Amino acid sequence: MTPAERFYKYFNHEYGYPKDNTDPKLKNEFIEEFINQIPDVIDELETYLIKHEIHEFYIKIKNLKYLCEFSEEFNRYWLLLRSVSGGLNRLLEDPSVDHVSDVYIYYFSRYGGRRKLRDENWFENHRWDFLDKLAHISSDDELNDFVLEKIDDLSNYFEFYKKELHSFIFELKKMDS
Repeated sequence: MTPAERFYKYFNHEYGYPKDNTDPKLKNEFIEEFINQIPDVIDELETYLIKHEIHEFYIKIKNLKYLCEFSEEFNRYWLLLRSVSGGLNRLLEDPSVDHVSDVYIYYFSRYGGRRKLRDENWFENHRWDFLDKLAHISSDDELNDFVLEKIDDLSNYFEFYKKELHSFIFELKKMDS
């Protein structure tokens, strides 16, 4: 079963629609609303990234967490988007070299020391890349370069997420028509 099929089945069941609904008058309003509103949400998130409004991106992406239940790709990229935007959000609260060490210490104490794992997972590699680079920042120029690099990374990760969402919506539209 595809992620869109799981989503469709779940929300039809949640709202009491029959499994094999062939009546075109009986459409699940939640699914229709989702199909119609997600492109606007994508545009809004993309605008936040373009404008470097990381705090707003960080808050808004949280609203899509429920999609993690339906797709491993959604889960994977949502976690990455949320963690990188969260790290940047915390860093940009006070964009100074002095604050960099506070952010590093916060994440280091939260996640513990780096443990070398035989097969360190994909997500951990991204987390430690962020922290390793953060630890070596010693000037405002380096901090600015780091922030711009991570915003660029965030935009690239979002492109993957957006691509998944578009194909998800396309499949939902086929099932809903």
